[in-house]
Amino acid sequence: MSRFGLKIIGAMLLLAVIPLVTSIWLVAQVIEVSNNVAAGQVQQLAEPVSRSASAYRALFRALKAKLKLQGQLIGGDSTLRALLAGAGGERPAALRKRAAALLAAHRDLASLRVATGDGRELVKVARSFDPQRMRDLRVTHPIGDKARLELVFVTPRAPFDDFRALGRAQRDAVDVGKLRGELESLYRMVFLIIFGAVVLVAMVMGLLIARRTTRRISRLVGATREVAAGHLDTQVRLESRDEVRELGEAFNEMVRELRDSRGRIAYLEKIGAWQEIARRLAHEIKNPLTPIQLAAQQLHRQFAGDDPAFRRTLDDAYDIITEEVDGLRRLVTAFSSFAKLPRVQAGAVELHNLIDDFLKSHVELSEQAEIRYTPLDNECLVLVDRMLLKHVLVNLIENAIQAGAEAGLERTIAVELTASIDEPRREVLLTIADDGPGMDPETVSRAFDPYYTTKEHGTGLGLAIVKKIVLEHQGSIELSSTPGEGTRFSLRLPLEVHVDATTGQLTRLSRR
Repeated sequence: MSRFGLKIIGAMLLLAVIPLVTSIWLVAQVIEVSNNVAAGQVQQLAEPVSRSASAYRALFRALKAKLKLQGQLIGGDSTLRALLAGAGGERPAALRKRAAALLAAHRDLASLRVATGDGRELVKVARSFDPQRMRDLRVTHPIGDKARLELVFVTPRAPFDDFRALGRAQRDAVDVGKLRGELESLYRMVFLIIFGAVVLVAMVMGLLIARRTTRRISRLVGATREVAAGHLDTQVRLESRDEVRELGEAFNEMVRELRDSRGRIAYLEKIGAWQEIARRLAHEIKNPLTPIQLAAQQLHRQFAGDDPAFRRTLDDAYDIITEEVDGLRRLVTAFSSFAKLPRVQAGAVELHNLIDDFLKSHVELSEQAEIRYTPLDNECLVLVDRMLLKHVLVNLIENAIQAGAEAGLERTIAVELTASIDEPRREVLLTIADDGPGMDPETVSRAFDPYYTTKEHGTGLGLAIVKKIVLEHQGSIELSSTPGEGTRFSLRLPLEVHVDATTGQLTRLSRR
């Protein structure tokens, strides 16, 4: 385990243990205070609760005595006793009428029943009551030797419910008092178990996080060593979504920019070497061209012979020399232009205005090709050299027109010019696509090499100049082409660059 991993485990333990220990102490204080408060409240309430229970019991005894007395009064009713002792066919009706009168006279009486000693019912009257609110209490009283009176009284249920609740509260208070002594030790044991579990979990999580983090950092260290060894295709893959992944993404971006910068510098150095060669060749070739042409003109004019065959040979030779000298002059002009490319003088330019001005100032291109332009929805300021970027557009569109002409296309070639913004890369993307004959894979791979051309009279410098201009703007250019379908050039120019106040050189700012 590395020291960094041990630090992570230690930090995890501290983060887990300190709040837990603090919580245990606070909870212990809260438990102690709550126990003291609860004990005090129980002591304060014990005597009032006991008095309340005694009062309820006295109330219930008084209620039973009252109902028993009422039962004796109803049982001693002389009319009822006379009807029970008498006989005749009208006795049942009269007995029921008297029972109903007695029921009506006692509002707390719910049922009155008279039965013989063997249980045979003589009369029964009753009225309904709400069992949710009222409770029935039964009283039995003998009437003579041969009958008994069965009464059902009702009384509010609330006092009985309150008495039962009071009894439960007393029992709960007793139980709580018993448990209170056991809770403190139980809390300590639970907290010790929690403490051990948290420490174990913190160690395991710290170990896992440490291993994962150190493994990812080790990848970054290994990738850094690979880059230091010159392997600029190195990339790291970090699956997480945290700062380490952001660090990895920043590292990958840095390596990509380093690779792009190295490729840009290498290409510009190669172009610089070719420019020096072109300058020397232009100088060496240009000097003898004029004497050669003058000598050929002098020979052609001064021949005064009458040999027709020699005259034709001389004319042919003069035409060939003149044509080749003109070709060499064009080549010298191309070499000189290539060798004397101006430095980038960048300024803030609104992209749409630049392209619109380019299309208006090169009407001849629109006459030779169908040019369609799709602008951006909003304004876009870029730091570019206005003249050099126009040169890039002219060269690419002329290439498309010339490729269509050399392929013998009978239709007008279409060129699609599209501008868009790649917000994540903070770049403006300018696409020039045509529907011409396209290029084969070998031509695509060598298209930007100086002096490589497939045209009959081409110099092979156009696309090399284009790429040099784009790279000096801290941009990039990509070429894709399919034979028979067309060619697409994709120019990427950074939206955020720094211009050196002394040299005027552009430096790309880091991508966000």
